[in-house]
Amino acid sequence: MRVAVDARPAAFSDKTGIGYYTWHLLRELPRADPQTRYVAWYLRGRDLLPGGRPAPELDLPSGGGPAERWTPFPSRLFERLSQRFDVPRLEWLVRFDVLFGPNFVPPPTRKPVVVTVHDLAFKRYPDTAPHGTRRWLRQLEAALRRATCVIAVSQSTKRDLIELLAVPEQRVTVIPHGVDMDVFRPAPAQVIGEARARLGIDGPYLLALGGIEPRKNLSGLLSAYARLAADIRPALVIAGGGVEWNPEGRVLLREALEALEPSVRRHVVTTGYVTEGDKVALLTGAEALVYPSLYEGFGLPVLEAMACGTPVVTSNVSALPEVAGGAAVLVDPSDPESIAEGISRVLTDGSVRDRLQKVGPARAARFTWSETARRTAEVLHAAAAHGG
Repeated sequence: MRVAVDARPAAFSDKTGIGYYTWHLLRELPRADPQTRYVAWYLRGRDLLPGGRPAPELDLPSGGGPAERWTPFPSRLFERLSQRFDVPRLEWLVRFDVLFGPNFVPPPTRKPVVVTVHDLAFKRYPDTAPHGTRRWLRQLEAALRRATCVIAVSQSTKRDLIELLAVPEQRVTVIPHGVDMDVFRPAPAQVIGEARARLGIDGPYLLALGGIEPRKNLSGLLSAYARLAADIRPALVIAGGGVEWNPEGRVLLREALEALEPSVRRHVVTTGYVTEGDKVALLTGAEALVYPSLYEGFGLPVLEAMACGTPVVTSNVSALPEVAGGAAVLVDPSDPESIAEGISRVLTDGSVRDRLQKVGPARAARFTWSETARRTAEVLHAAAAHGG
């Protein structure tokens, strides 16, 4: 069997959650399923530029990894053609039996398709999604109708698929993300110190991590942060870049920062996008990860913080309680007082901190990318059998 993987999300240099999900599966699927030929397909429009020199887009293991196939085609033009005319079909560009689309809407094809749906935030909270994203995700309904099998990354997302998009339950398989415990583990003190110095972080700090978009609820977090008692309030580090598809997140963050009293605002540090190495260092050094998102289909930073031994304060909605599994302090993301109370508990109650630092790594260890890949391969084979 030959499986083509839409590797476009993994080709971005500044990867966010879906990019890392795709990258890890590209690495792990050939190991979990060595009898199958995996092909990572992506676009390289830059190769059309005069004098343009091809550069590797995917940093995958050499030997034993998937074959790479790229098409010299501009991404925006490809999207427009796909949306309007349902062409070019991927089988015109790559030979395969099953297509795996890890990012909602796969490229056009008439072959069997497995689609991963990470969340339905645009349905649950349409006000947090930009118009462009909403237009793009309208294609999801058509993709789900064509898909042979659908992967949801949590039971919460599966429920949303059934309730909001009427996807038949028997076509949906829940396969959680994993966490790379070889990467996400407590960083040495020297590495933490170097990252802090480079990013301008002085003294104890709380960490907010993720793409800067409205549903991450950074405005609510800043309101809660301002409510913390001054004698226990550490700095707040907001680490993450703006997301191309939703520039409104940066606008809302700027407005929320400007609304803070100067005495509070000067203790907030925004770093922009951070590398994996700096992410591990920041997580390890933080007093807590504070992740009061309004909605998550999974919430990978929660597990990454736990793997680093860092206490987590997160929301009591969507998939976050499912992922946290009792190893985090849960708060109401719509209530800044609730967020502030949760943060205060972690900062002032040593028994709470000790418990979270003990149970967090054990919780994170239950989620592995190898298991995610093994179960994904099973679904791909089921789709091939159904399509055949």
